[in-house]
Amino acid sequence: MVTFSNGLIPGENWFKFIEMISAKTDGRWFFRGQGDASWALQPSAGRDDKLGGAAYRKGDEKALFSEFQREAVRFHPEITTDLELLALAQHHGLPTRLLDWTDNPLVAAWFACRHYDDGKPVVIHMIHSCRDHIDAKPQFDPFDENMADVLLVRVPLRAARITAQQGLFSLHSDPSVAWDPSRSTKIIDAYERLDVPHDEKAFFFRMLHIFGVNDARMMGGLDGVCDTLAVSYRSR
Repeated sequence: MVTFSNGLIPGENWFKFIEMISAKTDGRWFFRGQGDASWALQPSAGRDDKLGGAAYRKGDEKALFSEFQREAVRFHPEITTDLELLALAQHHGLPTRLLDWTDNPLVAAWFACRHYDDGKPVVIHMIHSCRDHIDAKPQFDPFDENMADVLLVRVPLRAARITAQQGLFSLHSDPSVAWDPSRSTKIIDAYERLDVPHDEKAFFFRMLHIFGVNDARMMGGLDGVCDTLAVSYRSR
């Protein structure tokens, strides 16, 4: 058994994770980390914890987004398309029909394991796109009535730079329905997941810190810098 200088012992899933991602290098694999393995792949606009006891209604979701649009122009007048604004709303915590994905598996692992001492098992989802390129037309309507159940979309760089996961999203026409990627064969041709038990998360988190995937990079600003320094101080 290998023990690292910080006293952490690697579990089998770290090595399994490295093996899994090493085979996913064609640029069409995307990753999402979730901090609770029991959570479904479901956007926040349709989740019970965000609905406050009311049923999901698309009209309510669109009204919420319209209010955000009116306010956001004061802070980001350069962001004008609905999809970019929806990504901006997602970044700032508004319930939306988006789920964040990333093409960097280390970033996904960080989001899964960042609360490494909460006692919860976590999951890293991995999907393989049927398409080589994922982009949306500038005037794409994320509330289009004729939209497919789920789409993969990438926002333009001017909005992506303010998001932590490079501006890649799954867009869900009905946020109240949990997504099973293995059944979305028109956009996804492979799906895998890695479940990480709670007692292995600290090792994941420490290794990701060594690789430079930490609060300073992911969250930005002095808060992120201080959180990263605090980890280094605690691990000295």
